[in-house]
Amino acid sequence: MTITLDHESLGLEDKQVLEMYRLMALARRMDDRMWALNRQGRAPFVVGSSGHEAIQVASAMALDPDYDWVLPYYRDMGVALAWGIPPVDVFLAVFARKTDPMSGGRQLPNHWSDPGRRVLTQSSCIGTQYPHAVGIAHGLRIQGLPGVVAVYGGEGSTSEGDWHEAMNWAGIHRLPVIFIIENNQYAISVPANEEVAGSLSKRAEGYGFAGVTIDGNDPLLVYKTVKEAADRARAGEGPTLIEAETYRYYAHTSDDDDRLYRTREEVEQWRRRDPVMALRQYLIEHRLLSEADEKALDETIASEIAAAVAEAEGAPRADEPLARVYAKPIEPAEAATEPEPEPEGTPVNLITAVNRALHEVMEEYDDTVLFGEDVAGNKGGVFKASQNLTATFGEERCFNSPLAESVIIGAAIGMAASGLRPLPEIQFADYIHPAFDQIVSEAARIHYRSDGRWNCPIVIRTPFGGGIHGALYHSQSVEAFYAHVPGLKVVVPSTPADVKGLLFSAVEDPDPVLFLEPKKLYRLAKGPYPAGEWRVPIGKAAIRRAGNDITILAYGAMAHFAVEAGEMLAAEGVDAEIIDLRSLKPLDWPTIEASVKKTSRVLIVHEDNEFVGYGAELAAQIADKTFEWLDAPVRRYALADIPAMPYAEELESAVYLTPEGIVERALEVVRW
Repeated sequence: MTITLDHESLGLEDKQVLEMYRLMALARRMDDRMWALNRQGRAPFVVGSSGHEAIQVASAMALDPDYDWVLPYYRDMGVALAWGIPPVDVFLAVFARKTDPMSGGRQLPNHWSDPGRRVLTQSSCIGTQYPHAVGIAHGLRIQGLPGVVAVYGGEGSTSEGDWHEAMNWAGIHRLPVIFIIENNQYAISVPANEEVAGSLSKRAEGYGFAGVTIDGNDPLLVYKTVKEAADRARAGEGPTLIEAETYRYYAHTSDDDDRLYRTREEVEQWRRRDPVMALRQYLIEHRLLSEADEKALDETIASEIAAAVAEAEGAPRADEPLARVYAKPIEPAEAATEPEPEPEGTPVNLITAVNRALHEVMEEYDDTVLFGEDVAGNKGGVFKASQNLTATFGEERCFNSPLAESVIIGAAIGMAASGLRPLPEIQFADYIHPAFDQIVSEAARIHYRSDGRWNCPIVIRTPFGGGIHGALYHSQSVEAFYAHVPGLKVVVPSTPADVKGLLFSAVEDPDPVLFLEPKKLYRLAKGPYPAGEWRVPIGKAAIRRAGNDITILAYGAMAHFAVEAGEMLAAEGVDAEIIDLRSLKPLDWPTIEASVKKTSRVLIVHEDNEFVGYGAELAAQIADKTFEWLDAPVRRYALADIPAMPYAEELESAVYLTPEGIVERALEVVRW
């Protein structure tokens, strides 16, 4: 192929275009070396990048390394090198060594991460990086910080919902984001015509901004296009979508056999458009690269790669698989043995406590932002939890989001990376499932997969549970899904005081916290709202009633029902100890253990399904660790194996848990 532009007309000095060639040649030679190491059995897995050098290196060089962010995907070795990540760091990841600065050997190679260079840790999930990019860009705007965010992916990733949701968010807010799509014609083995309908770049028009398709093998054209997009973004003119057509010369990864889906003739046809050779020819024609210069450069690259391989292969092996799950691990505290004293304060209901606590948190921490569906303006959410927040703190700190749960959480992750503490709201827990990947694969794993170099301080608020005639899709209890996830903390306040105390603790925690609000209690539960500083530690249960005959474990609305049942049991001569767990992950095991050893009988109560519900894990822990103290089988009282609460009042009443039901089952355990 022939390069038609002139570097001087683009404002590039001779040394800059020579550096562009050096980086492209380095990326090609490193890729070849990685494949050789794999064939030798020294590197178990590699991801190929050969063929993509022009779009990767030239795009990075068109950005500002002092302020801009890049979110490369796993094929972007050229981006990483051009952005300053040294070859030895790349090979440390290839060999999965302890000193691998990107993941400490936890992730596959080419999963880039560098907080100092503003490269957000990346996962293997396709497309999840796009919401992060718009979140970073939005976060920079809120904080008044400079910077453009370039986010990369293959054409296959544009079929993911996360890509479309991120494009929409970027278009709505006119964010400084450049979406760079490296269209290499295949998503593993699926050709582009089977995965992308119509024009990819023209899709940008539907989201209200510019899109362009370019030859991704022409580095000077790439530089020009990305530089213009960055300039527009800096001028406040919004995002740009760039589709760069290119080709990968090798298989998708070392585990792929590309001979099964493409011909050697096709590969050779694209090799005749080799971007590295095209730039080499350009330099020769412009008398910028002599034969002697080329030889010296080749020798320098070979020496640099050899030294990087030797250093990386000789580095210490990874040896800490259990470390860095949480930025703030919470160790079990001393067991609570007496009920907590009730704090002083004005009595309010739970939803009023939520609103007041949000006001106080946002007043104390000016880096907090709240967003979600219907949360802004006069409405303040379907339950009015965020009422008056926009009026008090402004539209930048409390704003509405599109009806798109995945980008709500994904953007929150990006905002957290930019330096904010986001408070995303999911309107009902029943609708959190589209964000499952962003919560489980991204937020919960960011600290671990980056070897502790990134944190994800987000608090995801959502109402959950039944008892309000919400039917199948406004009554679900989702806690078991998320309490299962390492890296995520899950809390459930059941009193106004706990709302305030747990919300402050969650906001101050560097880990992602799922804050489940029992909507049955929004207007049912009343109690004092403490004034001034008030914290409830995450990982600490509360004894709501002391007793000696049976331990009842509950949380949320069921904690209130259990207290009511405790008084009814007292009339039957049964002295029940009621423990409100409050924190589902981490769990306050010492308090549970002390109570079980005292009472020798246990009833677990929760709204979620009994089968594989949260209570199943509690029962297993109790049976495993306190079996010799038990005088009766551990019993559970939970929802039957149905999807959620049915709508008709008589149907909901037939399945919803009651204080009377708790009493009935507690008596069975006591009399066993």
